[in-house]
Amino acid sequence: MMILSEKLLKFHFFYKGFVAYIVANATDLLISPEQVTLLSANWADWEIKFKAYTTPDTYGSVSTSDINDAYETYAPRAETIRIQIRDNADIVLSGAAKINLNIKPLDKKPSKRLPPDFAPSIGLVKVGNLSVDLFVMDPNHPSKKAKPDGAKFIGSMVAFTGSDAPPPALDAYTTRVPEGKTNFSILYSSDKIGKKMWIICYYMSPTGKPSPLSAPLGVVLV
Repeated sequence: MMILSEKLLKFHFFYKGFVAYIVANATDLLISPEQVTLLSANWADWEIKFKAYTTPDTYGSVSTSDINDAYETYAPRAETIRIQIRDNADIVLSGAAKINLNIKPLDKKPSKRLPPDFAPSIGLVKVGNLSVDLFVMDPNHPSKKAKPDGAKFIGSMVAFTGSDAPPPALDAYTTRVPEGKTNFSILYSSDKIGKKMWIICYYMSPTGKPSPLSAPLGVVLV
């Protein structure tokens, strides 16, 4: 039976429109030819892997591993370009651009610009099927699913080590795409099985300012 990830399906349809719009409007969006070439190549690779993942004859552990690896690589790259466009004052965005690039006006109210002054706690929900499921909670209210005041997103970073290794230095971590919910999954590929994934989370304000970082959570991947 095919069990497809909602996270991957949502990203696919966003990514499809995102790449197509940028390629067609690269000049107006001040996107360099090198960025367009890389983005186009990433989309072409994603499309192949997504088709294998969503086709019954090719769906399985291999295609799931491939698409998980692609997501954790291409989603942060797309987010970097999205923020680059959003924060460039020289770019005038049309309504179509805001829709296709998922760009909304930043909330600049002083009371909402600062994130919480404390770090979240990380709860491990489940490990398996090439996915680590987490619950990132307010340590002052651990039973509440809602984010605390000032937190719009959950930021996260991951690093990988041997199963018996201590937490790595901060510069070894890779920043992921911000999550909107306190329950979310981090995907991984089959070559990571047996390794330890280290996860650090933090709150983000509506304008992207980070809270203090959580303690790293180490999870041995199966």
